[in-house]
Amino acid sequence: MIRILMTRKRDREEFDFGARDVTPTAALSTLMWSELGFGGNITEATGTKLTVVTRVLACIDTTVFEGSQEEMRILNEAAYYYLKACQQEETVIDGVLADLARIPDGKGGVPLIINMAAPMLIGRNRLALATMMALGITAESDIDAGMALGINDLVAVYQLMQECPGSSFAEMVEATSVPKAA
Repeated sequence: MIRILMTRKRDREEFDFGARDVTPTAALSTLMWSELGFGGNITEATGTKLTVVTRVLACIDTTVFEGSQEEMRILNEAAYYYLKACQQEETVIDGVLADLARIPDGKGGVPLIINMAAPMLIGRNRLALATMMALGITAESDIDAGMALGINDLVAVYQLMQECPGSSFAEMVEATSVPKAA
């Protein structure tokens, strides 16, 4: 079991959300969706301990994941690919700009929307890129196609690609996309 400890700082107050023990896959879900997906930063990684600091509106959340080396393996691998994705800032920012452009009625250009959505969009795009790296998707055209997908769709297209050998990831994205209604 992996122990998760969570605290939140808001203004001068600190809130302790206690600790809970979860399975490695449940911890991975918390790491990816609740922390890194919201733009969290990995501040410590020792092999048996992973600390993530996430800014959520006016709060700073600190989440610590602790477990044995074997239990933490899947979290450490996810953190590795996430940190590699963080180094590819241009690809991530291109994905964020594309996400903002898809917000209806030009609202993606509103400064308030950008300010509130940017950390989550950066996190989402880093997760998408990290997921593709972990799956071995490296061609630029495939990465461009995958950055437009949500994580669940990205994984589903990857599974379809495995069932149709010879197809590129980008070709499979195009073959499964639904055109927008006029």
